[in-house]
Amino acid sequence: MRILHLYRRFHPDYTGDGIYYTRLIPLLEEHGVGGDILVFETRPSDDRLTTVHDGVVVHYLGRTGERVSTVSLLRWLLRNLGHYDAVHLHSHVDRQFLAYILARLRGRRVLFSCTLNDSPTELLADYRPAYRRLAALLMRSIGTFVVISPHLLRQSLQSTEERRIRFIPQGVALDAPPVTIETRAAARRALGLDPRDFVLLNVGSVCRRKNVAFLVKVLERIEDPRLKLLIVGPLLEDDYAAEIRAAAERLGDRVMLVGFREETRVYYEAADAFVFASTAEGFPNVFLEAMSRNLPIITRFLPGLTDFVVDHGQSGYLAHSLDQFAEAIRSLQANPALAERMGEAGRRFAERNLDMRTVAARYVGLYREAPRAPARTEPAFPDFRLRFANSIRGTPSVIGLREFDMPASEPPVLQVVIDTEADFDWDKGTASDTGRVSSIQGLERGFHVFQRQGIRPALVVDYPVATQPRSADIVRRLAEEGCEVGVHLHAWSTPPQVEPRDDWHSFSGNLGPALERKKLEILSQQVGALLGHQPRIFKAGRYGLGPHTVEALEALGFEIDLSICPAYDYSAMGGPDFSSFTSRPGWFGSTGRLLSLPTTAARLGWLGRHADAVGEILDRGISRRLRINAVTKRFNVYYPVRLSPEGNSLAQMKALTRQLHARGLRIFTLSLHSPTLQVGNTPYAQTLEGMRAVLDRIDGYLTFFRAELGGCFSTPSEIRGRLLRTSMATGPQVPAGVDLSHSACGSALDRSGTGEIRSPLSRSEVVERSGPREGWG
Repeated sequence: MRILHLYRRFHPDYTGDGIYYTRLIPLLEEHGVGGDILVFETRPSDDRLTTVHDGVVVHYLGRTGERVSTVSLLRWLLRNLGHYDAVHLHSHVDRQFLAYILARLRGRRVLFSCTLNDSPTELLADYRPAYRRLAALLMRSIGTFVVISPHLLRQSLQSTEERRIRFIPQGVALDAPPVTIETRAAARRALGLDPRDFVLLNVGSVCRRKNVAFLVKVLERIEDPRLKLLIVGPLLEDDYAAEIRAAAERLGDRVMLVGFREETRVYYEAADAFVFASTAEGFPNVFLEAMSRNLPIITRFLPGLTDFVVDHGQSGYLAHSLDQFAEAIRSLQANPALAERMGEAGRRFAERNLDMRTVAARYVGLYREAPRAPARTEPAFPDFRLRFANSIRGTPSVIGLREFDMPASEPPVLQVVIDTEADFDWDKGTASDTGRVSSIQGLERGFHVFQRQGIRPALVVDYPVATQPRSADIVRRLAEEGCEVGVHLHAWSTPPQVEPRDDWHSFSGNLGPALERKKLEILSQQVGALLGHQPRIFKAGRYGLGPHTVEALEALGFEIDLSICPAYDYSAMGGPDFSSFTSRPGWFGSTGRLLSLPTTAARLGWLGRHADAVGEILDRGISRRLRINAVTKRFNVYYPVRLSPEGNSLAQMKALTRQLHARGLRIFTLSLHSPTLQVGNTPYAQTLEGMRAVLDRIDGYLTFFRAELGGCFSTPSEIRGRLLRTSMATGPQVPAGVDLSHSACGSALDRSGTGEIRSPLSRSEVVERSGPREGWG
């Protein structure tokens, strides 16, 4: 089998893709898949139209001075296409798609590798709007798109069916032994470096996109003559190179511009850490080289790439600012053992996921697979779990959630959940969140409405609230009064804060799994220190539950999740689509022991009572593409409402509750945000009158729920405890693997061993307020 690799520009000496494929093609040949390279734009150095580079045949379309066009490409293909079984495009060389169509008409598969800013979505965006529909049609001449990073996968999925996309990362040869103390000392002697120096290495072209000047600025912030920076790579932009030289001169011999080197092994062996500040990449091959030589990596955050490759604090550091970068360097310089452990962790990651022979085998499988074969999960790259928050759509089964109904004879039970968080300008988005927590005083002042009704809200707190003394003290005091406290993960305000502040990254489920878990660990530790025990209740900020969030929750011992918001779709911003989820509780997780207590929400309006049937029509297919939902909401025909005093009238809250109660729901969640309880923080309480109206709606609703609906009040852990006891008695809701011996949040459990869950109210109070019935307590 033979593959024709087509490039626009090809420099096998110093461009990453050129170097990479001249190494990969010989490995493909070991599996019986040969390959030649055809170059569209670059001219040969010696005017020969066909050369051999490192054993790989390279064809050029024209000599120096010759005009090359799409016609030249078509002629070459007509003469030579019969020698190849498939065409692998590494550049979009034909904007009219004629060459690709020709290959398809000759029965050849056409594949396209997306490596930088050339996902199918970005390729279409390069066409004039009037031509994009036609370009999308012609783009179907490309059968398969190969993406090399999670970011490119995300971009591609915006315009292309998943079955036409394959993820195959770059690979690295791991046959060379790891760097030892002896080899590092020898490399330093060869380069004239002092053994006591701490050497940072950057390899790559010196150009603005690679942002090498950033690294020099970092060095200026660390006044240590023993800290050295080696910059290895060709100087591609003269004006930028002059800037770098001028900055380097100010630091003397601490910055060394080495220039292009065909062999870089000795520089990797001499270094203590690899540093990288590029502003855009597909998948940096230099990361792989650094990992193969046991170097920790310090890199600026590249969305959908570095957070999936570098495990922050384990195999290196992610950094956003000059200060973060400098702090990471200081940490490694001060702790050589840490740098060694990180380097070893990076090497293990490469061995599991990025071995060049594994990558070659995956390409062979791709070339040999049947056309139109469905996409599948690739076990060859186990640490690349490439699902994002917006992949949560459809039925609850997509996250393994098994919703269930409570017996109709059960009285309804209500929990109140307050998102206890920093106050910021919601109209300006998460970028305006500076961690200010002054609104927490409003929570304290407004708490009388809950105390009067005999209910203890659950407080899910974000990082600023958990770590600032005034707010932490208020939360601690409310916890002592019986409020259960959980964590509310706002990714944008929880360390490590390395990602951009935008809609996509505000959903924690869109971060790399390791980074999301790191944030959750840090937040849990802070809340645990505040409470004196580890929290067991979780709610994702912006309802941003992701495909890997559940795994992190289980690993950290969480038992209750409050993140699901039924009937709402956040996918336009990159979040989950809960349109087909309901407000029913459910069990999920690998052991089935994680309880979902969703936000109570459903559709109201003229058609709200027929939500199941209407949803089948309006939430799918052409209705969704035509945004029919926006029309139905505008005219109060069919629109989502969550059970909250924020933005809803008391009548709407009652109507929603009655509708869901009539349909069998027995567990309800009233939710709100703590900043609403102080004037001027949210759109729902811009004036004192507005804030008082919110409190009146809460008070009125609680009275309605108890008096008219015959309901009672509870807390998340009490609900879970009751469900577990009910499961032991009836069986239907028994989650596999659940430990029935205890409930979440130790304060709710009677440690006498009776298994009874204590209510915040005494038994006499329950009877007085709810009537003498057997209920939730």
